[in-house]
Amino acid sequence: MNQRPQQPGDSRERSGNFQVNIDKRDLMTGPVEQPRARRQPDQYEEPYLSKKAQLTDKELRAEKRAHRKRNRVKARKNKRIFKIVWLCMVLLVSFTIASYLIGGSNDFLGAGRPEGKADVTIPEGKLTEDGLAEILHKAGIISKPEFFSLYCKIKKNIDSFGPGTRLQVNTNMDYEAIITALKGGNEDREIVKIAFPEGSTALQIANLLEENEVCKAQEFLTELNSGDYSKYDEIAALGADTGNRYYKLEGYLFPDTYDFYKGEDLEDVIGKFLWNFHNKLSGRLQEKVDASGMTLDQVVILASIIQAEGANTTDMFNVSAVLHNRLNFGADYGIFNLECDSTSFYPYKNAQEMEALGGGLSHGAYDTYQVSGLPAGAICNPGLDALNAALKPNDSGDAASYLYFCHSAEGVAYYATNADDHEYNKTLAGLD
Repeated sequence: MNQRPQQPGDSRERSGNFQVNIDKRDLMTGPVEQPRARRQPDQYEEPYLSKKAQLTDKELRAEKRAHRKRNRVKARKNKRIFKIVWLCMVLLVSFTIASYLIGGSNDFLGAGRPEGKADVTIPEGKLTEDGLAEILHKAGIISKPEFFSLYCKIKKNIDSFGPGTRLQVNTNMDYEAIITALKGGNEDREIVKIAFPEGSTALQIANLLEENEVCKAQEFLTELNSGDYSKYDEIAALGADTGNRYYKLEGYLFPDTYDFYKGEDLEDVIGKFLWNFHNKLSGRLQEKVDASGMTLDQVVILASIIQAEGANTTDMFNVSAVLHNRLNFGADYGIFNLECDSTSFYPYKNAQEMEALGGGLSHGAYDTYQVSGLPAGAICNPGLDALNAALKPNDSGDAASYLYFCHSAEGVAYYATNADDHEYNKTLAGLD
């Protein structure tokens, strides 16, 4: 149907033009590399500016308004953040300045300073306001030397202080009263300097004071128990129930070198020891006491035993480990007492001193062979090393398990974690 009839010449014509096309790659042997797929071109995205150019005037105005609105919102937010940061900085600086000024004002008025007495010596040579302030600050009479120096510069009257002036100044006076006291000049009484070794007992301190004609030994010892020294925070913390203590203030008479007047008032003499203890305790040491879980008195009592038993500073921390371990878990091993020889002869240092002074044992509340836990009070007056050892015993290695210690006659220390090893150590130390 409607088919064109085939002409004879057509067949020949078509045959002459027929070609077979074969790709050369089809004739190759071996693997044939597949042609890579063509990367599709990224879809064209019309540029933002082109889009913007297509916006109508109305749409452009609307976009500009939205843009301005976003900028205003962002600006208000940034402004609020700046105001908050600025306000915090102003408040911080204000509080810092206010605290500093309040501290200076209190020092100017003598407020907040514990009552006591301190020795002051005006040196020879040119005296400056800063130099005088530093002298008073080191003596514990003022706490803000920069304020006192400024006050002296305003008053312009330190030239009236005589070189070599030596006197006692109350520690709770205001600046004007301090200057007035310093103008009083030299005391006529003779001054003696006495060094009290660490670990001195109240009895030894009393005898040294009497030897140097400061006061009578017995009057000093009586004042330790009868005098009211509750104005010192450390003594006030003892409370009224101190009946078991042999000497109430034992442990708080800080061992140091002091200047005394011959025939000085007993309250002033004892006040110097207590004021020095207060100054030594303040700051980092007080923070350690607060964090120890012990009361200050417990620390002082423990330190007094460590002071009496330790052969040297390193030994003190190991002795402290033994005492702490016995108190903390000694009962697990059948140990209920500290058993320290130094407590057996209190109020005397040892048996020899007791015999030399003609005394006798009269206060079993201190003998740690008889009483459990700590004795009724300190057995001597410890120094800073012993106080620090009481607060931080050695807890490294075997020291964490020490329960016994002993010393040879030469002061060599031996430690043990059990009774058998302790007996062997005693043999090594020549104590058997």
